[in-house]
Amino acid sequence: MASRKTLYWILAAGYLLIGCAGTTASRMGSSRIEPFLTILESWPNIYQDNFGKIKTFSGKANLTIESMQYNGNVGVTISYTSPDKMAVKEEGPLGIDIARIYLGQNRFIIYDQHNNFFTSGDIDDPYLNRFMQTNFTLKDIRASALGFAIGADLPATLEDDLHGLFLTPPDEIQYRYLVNPKTGLLETAEAVREGRVFMRQTFQNYRIVNEVYFPTVVQMTMLEQRERVTIYYESVDINGPVDQKLYDLEINSQVEQTNLD
Repeated sequence: MASRKTLYWILAAGYLLIGCAGTTASRMGSSRIEPFLTILESWPNIYQDNFGKIKTFSGKANLTIESMQYNGNVGVTISYTSPDKMAVKEEGPLGIDIARIYLGQNRFIIYDQHNNFFTSGDIDDPYLNRFMQTNFTLKDIRASALGFAIGADLPATLEDDLHGLFLTPPDEIQYRYLVNPKTGLLETAEAVREGRVFMRQTFQNYRIVNEVYFPTVVQMTMLEQRERVTIYYESVDINGPVDQKLYDLEINSQVEQTNLD
């Protein structure tokens, strides 16, 4: 319960500050780009190779959350170093830091600077590893922040070349992908359990950044829970220098701490 309360307050202050400032984040517009591939059947391998080119990543975005509990948006700065290090910094008006999140291979750390609270835990914990009182895990958020479809590291085969439908093998959770047959770009990814879609990702406004095809608008939706997270990138830098100090969290010893092991 402590983690859910913490996750709630992390962005709550950001929503208030952003709303009071009355600012609207500029968004990267769409533009025509060269087709991603020429042979549709080759999409799974080319898609994974494209993602594998991302060694470092830096981006500024407007993150929007919609759920039964609250709606709001906040500006974030996202940094990533392959294979699994990510830092997310939430900022209010005038560059005021509100919260920071660190995701590693095994651990997550959340530093709520507004409420002076620090939380850490196992990134694979099925109950505590949730983003902002939603059913999205921190790993889900990391994948979407990098423009990557969840489950796309699994083998998938082309089932319908007219509509560009790819399916992973039947399992407890099966993934299906809708790839634009003309451009070869992934537009929709869905997770299916017992024949029903429970999560959907959409990818829009692709750009080629340092030879990497990258969607600058990524949206995740939990259908039954009516939860949605959308990332609108204002700027993106791929394979440029990333200050490794961004992954260091300097936390005062007097800050309240909760370890979720």
